[in-house]
Amino acid sequence: MWFCALATVAPLWTAPHLPFTDLPQHVAMISTLRHWWDPVFRVREHFTLALGQTQYLLYYLLGAVMAFPFGTAERANLVLLSLIGISFPFSLRSLLRALGADERLAMFGGPLFWSQALLIGFFNYVAAMPLVLWGLALAVREAEVPKRAQQAGLAVLALAIFYMHLSAFVFWAPAAAIAFWMLPPAEGTDEGTCAPLWKTLLARLPKLPMRLLWAIPVTLAALLFVLKSPVVHPQSIGWHQDMAPQYEDVGSALRNLLDALLDIWRGVEDEWILVCLITVAGLLSWPQKRDEEKPSQSLRRALVAVWLVFAAALYFFFPKGIGWLWQLNERYALVFALLFPLLLRPARGLKGAVPLLALAAVTVADANIAIKNIRVFEEEVGPFDRVLEQAEPGKHLLSMIVDQNSRVAKFSAFLHFGSYYRARKGGIASFSFAELPQSPLRYKPQTAPPAKPPGWEWHAFAFDNVREGPYYDYILLHGNVDPLPRVMQNGGPKWRLKTREGSWSLYEREP
Repeated sequence: MWFCALATVAPLWTAPHLPFTDLPQHVAMISTLRHWWDPVFRVREHFTLALGQTQYLLYYLLGAVMAFPFGTAERANLVLLSLIGISFPFSLRSLLRALGADERLAMFGGPLFWSQALLIGFFNYVAAMPLVLWGLALAVREAEVPKRAQQAGLAVLALAIFYMHLSAFVFWAPAAAIAFWMLPPAEGTDEGTCAPLWKTLLARLPKLPMRLLWAIPVTLAALLFVLKSPVVHPQSIGWHQDMAPQYEDVGSALRNLLDALLDIWRGVEDEWILVCLITVAGLLSWPQKRDEEKPSQSLRRALVAVWLVFAAALYFFFPKGIGWLWQLNERYALVFALLFPLLLRPARGLKGAVPLLALAAVTVADANIAIKNIRVFEEEVGPFDRVLEQAEPGKHLLSMIVDQNSRVAKFSAFLHFGSYYRARKGGIASFSFAELPQSPLRYKPQTAPPAKPPGWEWHAFAFDNVREGPYYDYILLHGNVDPLPRVMQNGGPKWRLKTREGSWSLYEREP
């Protein structure tokens, strides 16, 4: 288990820069919290805290705390990501134990760490996955053998999942309640009855609320979020965008399933990893002689089947986007993939061991693919660090990322590279997640960047030099097309080239 877990996270340590799109934004958020009292970073001059108005919080607080012993936000984030990757198989093993299933199936968790959610940089959601698995494991144990310590643990885990990522909580909370509904306590009053299952479940409904008292704290937190959060009321912070839900038809969802899981690199290598995982699952499911299941074990497998149906329903029928929030439904493909191994029953002896050894080999192959692509990406990054080092700390920097894409990563790997400035030197780096309603930080109105329409960061030429130019001290440009000469023709401040190396350029506003 440890071998597979360490192989999973080894690629994270093979290069200084990783091709995860939102990574620079996350380390900028962590760094801002870490350097809150640092006068060089000028954090309090530009930001206010909005910790009570968001649930998008726990990842950044953990990262900020870890940034003290590890020195920088980037290093703290790397350690945090590594712990999350290691937690994938171990949290799956915990759920397998709670369900009385074969613990070796936890090795499926390693390759699933390298998913679309990781590549795009949905770190809060990726971090929530082990918490979801541990939370389900604890719910199963508490449902079958109630204990006060477990109830307290469930209350804490529920809050942790809620404050890690709302999409994960949307699945976990109903799934945990279903576990309490379907699994009777060991001393349950309906133990041994011969009534049909539907009648038994109907009879348990009146007692269900008393079994869910541990959910009171997270319910209050959710109510506060609904009443106060700018995510629910974006107009409260002046955010105006169409919030009508957008749905994906079933055919498109089926076609996008590979992308929503492991198809993250250009080429077909990662798709073969998914084919290998499906093959291993098929070999483990092959009809062969197995020990007869006890009724309690059959009920647990029925519970897993219900969880899978619920995850599939969220994938196919949950909104694809709501306003600026996007790819909402595709996140549940990862939940489904993590839960599916719970249904498998490896045979005893060599027939069951061989597919599991193949699974370990798939984990190593997946890690090698990631290492190869990360090294290529590092070559693409080139002299970025030297260029950014020329900017003074605590200033205002604007990113104009003309060339957003990588030769290896399937998403816009360079889109947020400007945020490394705020992570390392403070000040302002725009575009920033601080401009989004779910951010735990808010710009101070008197020092905020000039307002721009939502989504402008995707368009490098969306820059008004007359209106916005006087605010910024630097412009970071990536690409072989230079829009600044044309921009300056329309008026506004003059920009002079401070340094240029490779595809990176840093411009400084003239006094």
